[in-house]
Amino acid sequence: MKIKITLFKSSAEIVASIDHLLTDILLRLPIKSLIRSKLVSKHWHFLITDPGFCILRNPNPNPAIGLFLPCNILRANVRLEYVPFSVNKSNNPPFRKLKFTKDPSGIRILQSCNGLLLCCSFQAHDYNRRYYVYNPTTNRFSKLPKLAPGDGITTNIRSMSLVFDPAKSPDHYKVVCVRGLELANGEWQYQIEIYSSETGPWRKRGEPFAAQVNFENGVYWNNAIHWISNNGNDDSLYFNLDNDQMVGIMPLPPIPDPEDWDWRSNYYFGESCDHLHYIEIIGPQIQFNVYEMKRDYSEWFVKYHVDLSHVVAANPGMIRDNYDPTDWYYYAFSIFCLVRGEEEEDSFLVLQIPGKVIRYNLVYKTFEIVHEFEGAQSEGYLRFASTNGFQYIESLCCV
Repeated sequence: MKIKITLFKSSAEIVASIDHLLTDILLRLPIKSLIRSKLVSKHWHFLITDPGFCILRNPNPNPAIGLFLPCNILRANVRLEYVPFSVNKSNNPPFRKLKFTKDPSGIRILQSCNGLLLCCSFQAHDYNRRYYVYNPTTNRFSKLPKLAPGDGITTNIRSMSLVFDPAKSPDHYKVVCVRGLELANGEWQYQIEIYSSETGPWRKRGEPFAAQVNFENGVYWNNAIHWISNNGNDDSLYFNLDNDQMVGIMPLPPIPDPEDWDWRSNYYFGESCDHLHYIEIIGPQIQFNVYEMKRDYSEWFVKYHVDLSHVVAANPGMIRDNYDPTDWYYYAFSIFCLVRGEEEEDSFLVLQIPGKVIRYNLVYKTFEIVHEFEGAQSEGYLRFASTNGFQYIESLCCV
């Protein structure tokens, strides 16, 4: 007599066997739980690391959730202060020091781009310096190959800029290097070289060119790297990655005569959620405009108007009584970054004021304290004098 045995699958087993149901459940997990879930099985690992899943879980544009601020920039082992953008989030940072690899001269952050960090050796000079692309969410990194020696009389690396757009290529990134070439007559030209994680080694792009631009703070937007000019008399440039050419001149917003400036004591230039922004505060102002660039580069337009009067009223330590009210440094505040939200009313500025970091809503004009610095000194003291910080965006990108 033959006995027929029927095995019944549990509900969990049934769900786990249907990919679209399992994917829908995994998409709802917190990202730390999601990373641990990759260890459950090869099938789960395959689903979670699929480029399509990465885009669904972390769509682009994806708002930043926090900010890394370098504390001791003169030391090799740089400590980072983490500022969460929400008062409902834990202040526990993803990390306080960069320890993803043992670099003999320490590691510092150069740039943040859509969830990846471009890092480099702290003290090494030019061609002894190592460069890394690091995903702080997954704690994975890759080391970039070394650049070849230059062919000018004097050649140095003026800047490195990270290019990562998960909507275009969730598994690959590029790094744009600007090299300065000192010619025999003492003049300088610049050469673009690009490394691609998909196609391999560094390659020169375009012809050498002359410019009066600050190449140190390149900003990625609209599939191009953008640089602000060294003074208001010059237009700024952008390098288009679609055709690998320095193809455009980007005008500055309508601002006062550069001769009246105290050279950019308080300005911001950055990208958020596929929008390029510029802020220039001339003199002791607590009211100013936020400009946004049109995608065709035809003009900057006023996107937001900021009024910090009620912030000053609630935080009188922002007024430096030892300065004259007409002095540029009369008000103590600096701009860390601008973050565009998923909805327009969720967009905000992150500002440093004495002892604190505040989140200023750009639509409702309200503010809240999101972080307080430990051991803050006297009134009017700003812990970080000249940094925009590095945005933390969660990402599952494999590097």
